[in-house]
Amino acid sequence: MANVATTISNTPEKINIKDLIVAQQPLAALCTYKTGGNADFLASPTNLEQMKALLAFSRQNQLPITILGGGSNVLISDEGVPGLVILTHKLCSYHVRGTLFCAQSGLSLETAINASIENSLSGLETLGGLPGTIGGAVWGNASTHGLQLSQLIEWVDYLTPDGEIARIHRDDDRFAYKRSPFMGTRNIIYEVALRLIPNKNTSEARLHKEQSRKERMDSGQFDHPSAGCVFKNPRGKPAGMLIDEAGMKGLTVGGASISSLHGNFIINTDGTATSKDILKLAELARKAVSDRFGIKLEREIVLIGRW
Repeated sequence: MANVATTISNTPEKINIKDLIVAQQPLAALCTYKTGGNADFLASPTNLEQMKALLAFSRQNQLPITILGGGSNVLISDEGVPGLVILTHKLCSYHVRGTLFCAQSGLSLETAINASIENSLSGLETLGGLPGTIGGAVWGNASTHGLQLSQLIEWVDYLTPDGEIARIHRDDDRFAYKRSPFMGTRNIIYEVALRLIPNKNTSEARLHKEQSRKERMDSGQFDHPSAGCVFKNPRGKPAGMLIDEAGMKGLTVGGASISSLHGNFIINTDGTATSKDILKLAELARKAVSDRFGIKLEREIVLIGRW
């Protein structure tokens, strides 16, 4: 922590950054690929005031900020991540008001689905089995089986880089297939309100959730460390099918392989893959599809760190 300011007093209660931040922390265990280097600085805030203090710390020390939720849709550089990495997993409270399910960004999708069902609300079951957090799902506008999460959003509260709270609503036209207004910005999702559907048949809802979870298990997504789908589906044909038809299924680079069960999954086969292996394999698959079909696949996984 040398050479950086360590005490922030922009809130009524002084917050000592030394109590929040640790230096040179490994990140591989915090993402589903189980690859990647260290964070220069890492923090796990538990409330809004700590979040604001961390933003002030980053501004004072001119540090870039990276937000990490469940680590399920990212590829972290082997060279690590510069600046401050903020983990959201301790921002995980939620409450229900009628049909409105409100959750902090770090709440896991699994917990959100179970809690909504327990409160006789439906709408999230089709996300059953997806790893990650509510915040990450909103950031990427998680889409599956015809559902885009933005269809359920009532509002999203977020922090600006200056530490101010702002709100957007579901009618924001920047929501689209696997796109959200937060991509390409430094705004940080803090709390989300979802408008769900009353459903007292909790047994039916749980069955739907388990069926969705089983589909993902059967696809092999969790047999090895992976981030699920590497590419977004283009119009016309799923990316996995295009990769299969381009003859790439089973191809290996280092410890990374294209799954034999799903062409759009790149897996860390025996735990020895590097992030560089995974990215190289993804680029080979993208080139093969482009050469064969003239279709340029767009990455769904997000590259984080020093690439």
